[in-house]
Amino acid sequence: MLLKIRKSKAIHFKSNDTPKGRLINLSSHLYINLHQVTELSHYTLKQTQEMRTLDGTSQVVLESGTKVLHFTLVPTFASYPDKQDPQRRIHERRFYTVYFTPEAQQDYAVVRQVLNGQVFNNDD
Repeated sequence: MLLKIRKSKAIHFKSNDTPKGRLINLSSHLYINLHQVTELSHYTLKQTQEMRTLDGTSQVVLESGTKVLHFTLVPTFASYPDKQDPQRRIHERRFYTVYFTPEAQQDYAVVRQVLNGQVFNNDD
């Protein structure tokens, strides 16, 4: 099953490949395979954070109250040959962290509703 996060200027994300302190604006839909997700956490930012866009040209301010979803995928999702031993493969845990600014709270609620529907012992 795929989870679709709709594109929005109020939603940003980062992954393993994103440089430290940078965020990517969600300019196209993001699809996450829920069968590949091994860990999922959600929280709300308590303090304002400042980061830069991927190209580093502008500042992104994540206000307090920004909702965050953090997805960790199964290790076999991505692997590559070890540089020291070509017979070995390195299995890397991929992650995606999605930031829903206060303007995108409706989008966050929709995504959480879908995720809560996948939890068998949901106590919300």
